[in-house]
Amino acid sequence: MNKNDGFDYGNARIVEYWNRRRQGLDKKEWEDFYRLIMPVLMRTRLPSDYNDDRKRLELVNDFFQDKVLVNAATSTAGALQNVHALHSYLKNYALQCLRSPDPGPQFPEEVEDLAAADTPVAHARLLDEAGIDPLAVMHSADRFVEALEPGEVALLRSHSCAEGDKPEPMSAIATRSGMPTTWFSRAKALGVTRSKGETYRGYERTKIGRWLVSNGAQLHPDWREEVAALILLLCQRVRMHRREAP
Repeated sequence: MNKNDGFDYGNARIVEYWNRRRQGLDKKEWEDFYRLIMPVLMRTRLPSDYNDDRKRLELVNDFFQDKVLVNAATSTAGALQNVHALHSYLKNYALQCLRSPDPGPQFPEEVEDLAAADTPVAHARLLDEAGIDPLAVMHSADRFVEALEPGEVALLRSHSCAEGDKPEPMSAIATRSGMPTTWFSRAKALGVTRSKGETYRGYERTKIGRWLVSNGAQLHPDWREEVAALILLLCQRVRMHRREAP
């Protein structure tokens, strides 16, 4: 084996994973994909705004999350012929971020819009009319948050449930919280990384999705207002959670 064989084999695996991701990769394959692709992406020549190693790492993590992981099933990107094309993809993503910074996907988009629309009183009334006890949901939310890992609480508190227009990037939260390099898998399992248009599909398999269902919600467009009310209440309890979070 010559010295380039391992590199070429790694590149071939990246191409294979990219082209097969739409059909689905298992957890170990996603972790291997991430491990192989990160050094390649980190070598990309980027605008001077990303000369700082931490900013570059955050960008690369966000690119993997937004453009490789969460849109795997719906991506319109063509087959990858060579890993070198990834450099162009990342450059374009970096330029888009510089032109219009985006905190990234969080909850199903319809829920996000509705969760910001009404007052807590209106949401409590909506839950009550749906036969869901708001007080019981509050206690359930406290138990749910208490059972989360500190890094998961931080993702909710500082990103998905953050107040204001500029939630902290999830990659930055993961770095600050000391989460492992596979933090994106945990974020997806939690239910805070959703592609545009995904809405409720498969959401019942996430931690938040299971919590919603356990409180009587139906993950269906007809229930979007009730789901929004539950998520709003969950976020309120996350922000009030006293456990020390990174």
